[in-house]
Amino acid sequence: MKKNIGILFSVSRKMGVFQYGLSIIEGLINYCGDFNYTILYFDKESPKEFLKAKNLDNVNFIPLDGSQNSFMGKIKTIINVLLGRPFFAPNKKNKDTIKNSGIDLLIIPFPLLFGFENKIPYIVSIPDIMHKYYHNFPEYNFKARIKRDIVYKCSAENSVLSAVESKQGADDLNKFYKIPKEKIMIAPLIPPGYVYELKNMDEKVVDSLLSKYNLPEKFIFYPAQFWFHKNHLRLIKSLKIIKDKYKAEVNLVLAGDPGANKKNYLKVMELAEKSGIKNQIFHLGYAPDEEIVALYKKSWALVFPTLIGPTSIPPLEAIVLGTPVLCSNLFAMPEEVGNAGLLFNPFLPEDMAEKIYQLWTDGNLRENLVKNAKKMAEGITRESFTNKWENAINEALNL
Repeated sequence: MKKNIGILFSVSRKMGVFQYGLSIIEGLINYCGDFNYTILYFDKESPKEFLKAKNLDNVNFIPLDGSQNSFMGKIKTIINVLLGRPFFAPNKKNKDTIKNSGIDLLIIPFPLLFGFENKIPYIVSIPDIMHKYYHNFPEYNFKARIKRDIVYKCSAENSVLSAVESKQGADDLNKFYKIPKEKIMIAPLIPPGYVYELKNMDEKVVDSLLSKYNLPEKFIFYPAQFWFHKNHLRLIKSLKIIKDKYKAEVNLVLAGDPGANKKNYLKVMELAEKSGIKNQIFHLGYAPDEEIVALYKKSWALVFPTLIGPTSIPPLEAIVLGTPVLCSNLFAMPEEVGNAGLLFNPFLPEDMAEKIYQLWTDGNLRENLVKNAKKMAEGITRESFTNKWENAINEALNL
């Protein structure tokens, strides 16, 4: 009898972890027919309509209760935390749903205590432990760091396996939470399925999709929510440096929901206006998948000045689509980008400006980076990603 593998979709489809979950389950459904699959999701946002899968006959979709715990459940949670127990009272409706689902192993693409709470074997993905590096970031305030430490450590300790995206991710998990290396699997990220589905998008389709935005013919592209660690402010400063030093105007297209961090979004736009480069900034808000691909293909380069890692999906999206990358040199990102881009110190707007201007003005350099990206893309496949997950599942089921 086939084993039943579950996967939990716990957040909005606008978040990167949703796309990461899709990559895992799409690969398994399309390339691994040895299992049955159960997809768990909260509220009405079913992943079914976003799946790029050949056949869903062996896939079951189960909605979960998205409401908060009862008052007594919250009291129990507080008591357990005060007693030092890394335990949160589970939602009883979801506990019963899990019990009746017949899931043999659950994949959780983000650090949550869901598998631990519901006493089901699970593999948990720990994308990063960046709060250990940046205590001063607003998104990593004291309360957030305490919560992350409890959830990340407990979810990893009680998992059958923990998945990370790079060797540094494995080293961090071992260093900060003492998770044994033999309980950690390394599965490098890949772009979401729609990137592969649309990678050969025709130039006319690209122009048609983007015509409504009235974008300049030449621009660099940065798709990111306006969190502090995404480093938009230093990026704006670097464009100001280019304008003052080289008398050149580099156009920047931003895609991301300003509502995710309205305060930082307003700071970014205010700085652009004060710097006299507001006319160079084109903010599109949240863009659908087809338009994101079109923006990559139309752009001169992806610029990715993030302050956190170890790696990230946008550089991989750019590489698979044949777009050069201007990227932060932190953590494992140099290995991820390889020779498909230029690296800069994201804390130094001057260094960022130099690299952006270098690529902006050198067509031959860009052409070489495009060639390198296309070569690298040959090794970034859904099949290789799925093989790692299939091997991990078989290992977990045999433990």
